[in-house]
Formats: sequence, C-alpha cells, structure tokens
Amino acid sequence: MGTNGNTVPSEHAGVHLAGPDDLRLRFSGPPRALAGTIPLINTTSEKQKIRNLAVNSDKLLGAASLPLREIPFHARLHGGEQLNIPVRLVVHPQTLPGTYHLELSVGARTVPATVYVTEVVDLRVQPREITILAGSASSYTRKFIVENAGNVPLPSGVKCECPLFHPSGLVGSLLIGLHKSDKASAESMVKGFLTEWSDLYVGPLVVSREPMILGPGQRAAVDLEFQLPHELKPHRHYHANLQLYNAAVSVEIYTTAKIGSEPKPEPSKRVPVEKSGKARS
Repeated sequence: MGTNGNTVPSEHAGVHLAGPDDLRLRFSGPPRALAGTIPLINTTSEKQKIRNLAVNSDKLLGAASLPLREIPFHARLHGGEQLNIPVRLVVHPQTLPGTYHLELSVGARTVPATVYVTEVVDLRVQPREITILAGSASSYTRKFIVENAGNVPLPSGVKCECPLFHPSGLVGSLLIGLHKSDKASAESMVKGFLTEWSDLYVGPLVVSREPMILGPGQRAAVDLEFQLPHELKPHRHYHANLQLYNAAVSVEIYTTAKIGSEPKPEPSKRVPVEKSGKARS
C-alpha cells in the first residue's frame, strides 16, 4: 500500500507482527470487550494501513454465532515505525468464562494467543416499573419477561425481600417532624424528626416465584407474587426498589383500604312482597 490511502490486504502489506520468536498474545475481559495489545512493525518506507486481523480458533464464535475468522482492526504506521496497538476482541456474548486459545496472523507471521473470558452477570427484566393499586388483599401477582444476557447461569430462589418505604424522604420527614414537635425545645424537634424518619420504613415487601435457573441467552415469562406487609395504611403511597442481580424494578404501591381487612358487604336490597288477598271470583 502506498500513500494514496487505499487499503491493501495485510498479507501483501509491509506491516508484520513484531516481538520475539516465542511471542504469545493475551486478551482478557468480558466477551464484548476482550482487551489486549499487538506489537506491529512497518518494514517499508511508506505509510501503511491495516483494517482487520486474521484469526483461527476452534471454540470461539463471533458476535453473530459464526466461527471467528477475523476481527476489525484499525492501525496506521509510518515507514519503519513500531507500535504496541490496543486491540478489542469481540466474541459471542454467551461465551462461558474460561481460558481459550487462538492464532492471530498479520502479514507473513502467525502467533498464538490466550484469551481469558471473565464472568458477566447481566439480567434484563421487563417491565422495569410496576404500580400496584392495593385494596384489602395482601398479595398481588404481576408477569415479567426475564432474559439472561450474560455468560453464566442465574439461579433464582422461591422468595426474596426488599424494604418498603413511605416515599416522603429525608426532607419530608424533617419538615413533618419539626411541624409536630414542640418548637420551644431543640430536643423535642430532633426527636420529632427522628421519629418521622424511622417511620419511613414500613416493613418488608416479600416477593415469591417459582424457582428456576436461567441459562446464558435464555428468556422466560415468570409470575412474581408481591406480598404486602399488614402495617400499610389506607390511602397512602409506598415505594420499593426490587433488586434482581444487576436488574432493578421500581414498585409503586397505592393503598385504597386497610391491608387484610374484610371488604364491607354491599347492603342487601329488600324485594317487596305483594300481600296476598282474597281470590277474585
């Protein structure tokens, strides 16, 4: 390749792998971003470009589940220049953690490389926000779509808990506590604030589901049952942040009745009964 900017395949260009005879390249990281460096040398007197690297691997697949044969690579070396150039190797996102081997070729030289794939926990959950209009019932069920976008199996148990809060927050608790306190006493004001702050936590939100193990790349529809604490008061708003591995689900709860209370029966309507009289002749 000359200075006209056209790209010549690396096997015909003057760019080669540099380094000692026993050179072994190393890449490490998650499947989508395996980082490493490649030593290159331009043996010509002209500027050279290279835009891909030839790869030979028996076990590693590319992002589209096809055999890994080359990787995109952009490098520009001036005549006689030597560089250690960072490289990002992208393999299939569900490649299991472990050690893999491949061969990488630039120009007329081929060298071995070791690839260390690290663990990736990546759970995707939809929807990410739900609203529960809670009446007297203490449990409510919602359907979710879960996907394991990582490279390790993700087991889930039958139950988990997360704290349920009144969403007024620190500032709201401060203002309410100060308003209710005896403003002539600093101690009373502090106690009022701390009392309101402690009341933000109303109990655990218990989440139940069928136990399962979601493998890498798998997607499933699951039902989650939300069991509300009986301490919830009617006509209030509560909030919880449910954490499932790296995924978070925001849960908003609006109560319309006392949790666990029996719904009032509707008043029965009396049907007028026609009084019997003498039969007409």
